Amino acid sequence: MYTLQELAQKAKATPVATRGDESVLHGQTEMQPATSAVSFDSLPPVVRAQGWVFPSIGLSDIINWLLRYWLLILLMAVLGAAAGIAFGKTAKPRFTAGTDILVSPSNLQLVPNDVFATSMQAESQLMDVESKLRVLTSGNVLQRVVDELKLQDDPEFNGTETGLLSGFLGGAKKDADSIDPEKAKNISALRELSSRIDARRPERSYLINLSAWAREPEKAVLLANATAKAFQEEVAQNEQDGAARAARALIEPLNELKQAATEAEIKVAQFRNAQGLQTGNAGGLVSEQALTETNSQLVGALSRQAEAKSRYDELTSAKNQALDPSATLQSATLTALRTQYATLKQRVDAMAMTYGPRYPELVSAQSQLSGLQAQISQETSRILRAAKLDLEQANSVVETLRRQTETARSAVSLDTDAQVTLNDLERDRLAKTTLYQTYLTRAQEIAQRQQIDTTNIRIVSTALPPKSRSWPPGTALLTIAGAMVGGGMGGGLALLFGFVGAMRRQRRVL
Repeated sequence: MYTLQELAQKAKATPVATRGDESVLHGQTEMQPATSAVSFDSLPPVVRAQGWVFPSIGLSDIINWLLRYWLLILLMAVLGAAAGIAFGKTAKPRFTAGTDILVSPSNLQLVPNDVFATSMQAESQLMDVESKLRVLTSGNVLQRVVDELKLQDDPEFNGTETGLLSGFLGGAKKDADSIDPEKAKNISALRELSSRIDARRPERSYLINLSAWAREPEKAVLLANATAKAFQEEVAQNEQDGAARAARALIEPLNELKQAATEAEIKVAQFRNAQGLQTGNAGGLVSEQALTETNSQLVGALSRQAEAKSRYDELTSAKNQALDPSATLQSATLTALRTQYATLKQRVDAMAMTYGPRYPELVSAQSQLSGLQAQISQETSRILRAAKLDLEQANSVVETLRRQTETARSAVSLDTDAQVTLNDLERDRLAKTTLYQTYLTRAQEIAQRQQIDTTNIRIVSTALPPKSRSWPPGTALLTIAGAMVGGGMGGGLALLFGFVGAMRRQRRVL
């Protein structure tokens, strides 16, 4: 038997005809003459080391190989179809139910000054919807579904469902569950439910497509609807928790703010009492109001004093004119006396011209005239005394009001200095009471906000029982797919067997 080196030397000396691949058609074999010589030096190093030479393969060779092993291909196709039918009959079915949820980016504006601000930018709104999409498949939502549907007690979810591999995995699972069986079932149910829930958001949309699958159509509907409901409750609970945290953050400093406001009010009251500062109805100090009123009274008293003095001076200058009817001394009594005096004086003058001085009637009339003069003098004196008394009273009132004005002006001066300090205390009191009132009002608003659900998440369409299973596909489709896969594998084996045979023949030739 020649070695590769000897064959190479012979190839240099004389051309070597290589034997062509055998092609089998209808059970016969033909020998093809070589078309080119094979040089050992032209072979790859790996091939030269191992002694392998790859034959040239054409389309006719592939067809010949497939025809040679057609029975194998047919057998594999039949086995594949049988496997597809068996899988379709034995595989556990899956039924998928879906629901659509609308996550509106703008919540209901029930509270004018809400805790959560609403963004009107499209990018921020989409980020908010994407965040809520993650909440939909979060552990809190799934735990709500597990608790509501009691999935921890369902063999399909808690890992106790029997199957082909239950005998192999039963021992290890029992050991794991022996630590805390209830907790292990709950964790298993959460994992299983998480693998069966799928949520997607279509592009350029605020809708979320939620789908859930189970072994039974009714259970798939329950899973989808329960998950959508749990999602609504979880989002609402998150907002309530956020409002509760904000309320607690505002309530915590309320006691300190209340104490500070109370202390500021006490300081204002104590300082006001210590300085005697009293506020009137108009909001100003009583001392300022008293000074204003005293000044007004003093102006009136000065006016009355001037009138009383002018009247007294006039009466004093008209003292000797008491009998003159045109004199300034006027009163009802004095006017009547003057009238009687004038009438009687005319009568006396007339009788004096007619009768003698001792005429009885004349003497009597003169006596009456003297009496009227005495009465006029007395009335005049009374009027003068009254005018003098009015002047003295006016002077006294003016003096008293002047003293009161000076006292009030001094009090106002002192109160003005104290008012500066009081204003500082009032500003501090106002700031602290305003801050306390703001915190108190806001805390009460947020506390009430916890009771209001402002989320605008709506279930557009509830889940309906599916008409057919989503997995595995139909038996006919599995049969066709199995036959195609089996036939492909048979064809691959046929090509492999043909290629290996060609390599062996090529090696024998070399």
